[in-house]
Amino acid sequence: MLKKISAMKARQNLGQLLNEVSIRGDSFIIERAGKPLAVLVDMERFELLQEDQNFALQALKKVWEKMAGADPEEIQKAIKEAEKIAKEENRTRSELMREALRRYIAEMELRRLQRYGMKKAKELGLKEEDVQRLIDEYRAEQANA
Repeated sequence: MLKKISAMKARQNLGQLLNEVSIRGDSFIIERAGKPLAVLVDMERFELLQEDQNFALQALKKVWEKMAGADPEEIQKAIKEAEKIAKEENRTRSELMREALRRYIAEMELRRLQRYGMKKAKELGLKEEDVQRLIDEYRAEQANA
């Protein structure tokens, strides 16, 4: 759960906050005069954020590398295609770009969740064939509840 706390209270209750973050998985936005200054998160979430940031930077680098060698006519053709689609759908190029970005972010979140699930499955010693059995068992329990 994401909570807000003042810098003064965070200083006074640092031990308790560390327990809530590490044991319960809570996160805290630390504020001074109502303005956010920092965030306190557990190491696992921090590491996932670092991985996501690195992934995004690598993806951006690849895009720039591809664009550097791209044929200007090809880029212009893609822009015109985007304009055509936007016009057909009564939308702007900006709307199309925002949608593409939202889809990209959703895909990154799915990948992050998959990495997390694979890590947890490995820690628990689960194999791929165990997953469907566990899902079926859970659904059966829910249906009988």
